[in-house]
Amino acid sequence: MLLFLAGNVSAQSFEEYRRQALSDFDSYKAEEIRKFKAYRDKVNAEYAEYMRRAWSEYKALPADPVPPRPEPPKPVVKDPDTKPSNDPIPFDNILPTPAPVLPPQPVAPLPVPGKPARPSFSFTFYGTPCTVGLEEQHRFSLVGIDENKVADAWKLLSSDAYLSVVAECLTWRDKLQLCDWGYMRFLERMTTAFFGTDKSNEARLLQMYILTQSGYKVRIARADERLVLLLPSKNNIYEYAYLHIGGCKYYVADASMRQKRFYVFDREFPQEQFFSLRIPREPLLSMRAAYARQLTAEGYPEVSANVATNRNLIDFYNDYPLTDAWNIYAEASLSALVKKQLYPILQKAIAGNSKAAAANMLIDWVQTAFDYRTDDEQFGQERPLFADETLYYPYSDCEDRAILYAILIRDLLGLDVVLLHYPEHLATAVCFGDDTPGDHLMIDGRKYIVCDPTYIGATIGETMPQYKQTRASVVRIR
Repeated sequence: MLLFLAGNVSAQSFEEYRRQALSDFDSYKAEEIRKFKAYRDKVNAEYAEYMRRAWSEYKALPADPVPPRPEPPKPVVKDPDTKPSNDPIPFDNILPTPAPVLPPQPVAPLPVPGKPARPSFSFTFYGTPCTVGLEEQHRFSLVGIDENKVADAWKLLSSDAYLSVVAECLTWRDKLQLCDWGYMRFLERMTTAFFGTDKSNEARLLQMYILTQSGYKVRIARADERLVLLLPSKNNIYEYAYLHIGGCKYYVADASMRQKRFYVFDREFPQEQFFSLRIPREPLLSMRAAYARQLTAEGYPEVSANVATNRNLIDFYNDYPLTDAWNIYAEASLSALVKKQLYPILQKAIAGNSKAAAANMLIDWVQTAFDYRTDDEQFGQERPLFADETLYYPYSDCEDRAILYAILIRDLLGLDVVLLHYPEHLATAVCFGDDTPGDHLMIDGRKYIVCDPTYIGATIGETMPQYKQTRASVVRIR
């Protein structure tokens, strides 16, 4: 009996302890949330006050056109009488391995978005239906875009009413696996659809607010009664005007704006991080099947696949800014949809072969399954293709094939590969980890064999004759 009573007392005491512990934790959590909110409110209040100061005038530099890159009208075909060589290939420099891409984080934790009590605002992002809890209370009007009017609107945006909207947008960023540029475009689509084209300044300011709260380094400027976003980039971006601010290039996010002078609000937001053009993960967009293409290697007829791409992803890539950072295109890889159709066929074809023999089968497929045409002929200007685009568009050139081949070598053979950038050409070099013969480069004590997917009929280790003595830049791929 005494033991029974003691057990009851012990159980009762534990239950009281548990309730007290939960109560203390809830109090602690509430206090932490209060502190985060107070900090965010303080930051935004100070930011708004700085907005009231005169914005600095900057002269915009005209957009850099995509540099013309003369290419042969037809791919170079290997002379069958040419004998293989085992020569060292000269190179100038090795571009450093890109650092990992980590998405920016908010300056303070945001509330976890719950299910909206009322119907959410709906819009589409590259064919993908999206809903965000934007309501009538979130609409505002700018009666002007001078410093004070923008600052007043920023104070309104800094209220608790917009916190859940920011949290929902970040949830969509993660759900759709959007890169930095993709997230910016997502917000652009959402705010433009919400406000309408006649209220572009309101849309731009809300976009700016969400980006700063999401942790991105961004600036806002005005020109000719229009607000515009300025995005910093460490990579060159073609066809977008830019301003030099604080030793950094800020690109005008609206490519149609050709104004020469902008008034810029140049103030850092705490913990802001640079935009990156890199695409570390495939954006998860709704499926809209494009036509399928039959792609067959001439030297290995068994290497043949019928492949269809996602037109929504193609449209996303079509709107992507052009850059000279070749690693960006290779790191984007192939979509899961294409890999599912293509990789089982390629894996079956190369199974049982040495790595060198498998690499030769893959290079023959890239050399001969795709029709060659210069970018100028196909698009009217130089335009590198992401790998899915190479499978979608009817023609491809040297850089498109080098990017695709690099992806296949990494994914199917697990080998390290670099891109070789010549003044008018792009090829690859593969580290087989052994003494595979052929033209090669020594990088960090490791032998990389030249593999050129545009040198038709050439096997691995054979360099185009005109590039045997041309110094290349080595582009590493993460």
